[in-house]
Amino acid sequence: MTLFFTVVTTNYLPFAVSLLDSAKHFHPEFEFYICLADYLTDKEIASNDLMQKYPIIQLHELGVEEFDFITQNYNPMQLANSSKVLFAKHFLDQKHIDQVIFCDSDTYFFGKLPSSTTNEGEIVLSPHFTHPPSVDMKRQELEVLNAGLYNGGFFKLRKSHETDHYITWLRERSVKECIYDFKRGFYGEQLWLNLVPLYFKNVFVENNIGINVAYWNLHERNISWHDGRFFVNDNVPLCFFHYSGWDYNNPSEISKWSLFTADMRPDLKHLLEKYYTALKNNGYELYINRQNHYTSNNKSQKKSFFSTLKNKYFKR
Repeated sequence: MTLFFTVVTTNYLPFAVSLLDSAKHFHPEFEFYICLADYLTDKEIASNDLMQKYPIIQLHELGVEEFDFITQNYNPMQLANSSKVLFAKHFLDQKHIDQVIFCDSDTYFFGKLPSSTTNEGEIVLSPHFTHPPSVDMKRQELEVLNAGLYNGGFFKLRKSHETDHYITWLRERSVKECIYDFKRGFYGEQLWLNLVPLYFKNVFVENNIGINVAYWNLHERNISWHDGRFFVNDNVPLCFFHYSGWDYNNPSEISKWSLFTADMRPDLKHLLEKYYTALKNNGYELYINRQNHYTSNNKSQKKSFFSTLKNKYFKR
């Protein structure tokens, strides 16, 4: 059995439901879970239609030793990112689960995963891109040199001894140091992924260009529509788009991080419109301002890391 999951705080539940709806459409054979890096009462879950749509497992239910530290010291983004590996281990410890697939909640499926993703490797990673941009877009290369070659917003782990070793290794290094400090060599859990193909066996780097299309690889990927489907570069089916940096209140723009504007990339218009509609229908405006149960009262700095990142590091 393959289990598909995402990790969110309560204000991102509309993202999670939109993602799972889209993935389930193409993969009804998967088991689906929303993992909550937050706290909700059983009564609230039982009385809320959106929360009833998919099974929810909450961080406190894992009983992990890192719980107090991460809930007392992290902001919402850090809390969600640090707990991905904890939820993955929990699921892989279940006898009926053979492998897990994780996607960030700000992704949306437009097709099936390629067989290489589901069948190859015990550890599957997704590179940010596979071809160099032109020199005037070298900022894309500078970003991944700072933030990691592989995107932490998607992975597959198959149950095995090697995967157990990988989870232990990543957990020891990233859960209590899921911080963002370029000068010290930290970018959440993501920079550690650079080492995975060196340290572990049966690692498969998924280079299919229909996977994890996002602002960081638009220099090598164009979207087209024919025969009732979206394609990348006219011949590879689009599997999922990662809307990192996209703004619900400015939905026609690709991403606040993108070197491409909407006018430069009209091929993305329908993808952006479809995502906006999905989030609106799933109650984005009702949820987005909800505070996280843990981080609203903890020791973390409440300002998002990404609120200052663009001006500080990625000036054009």
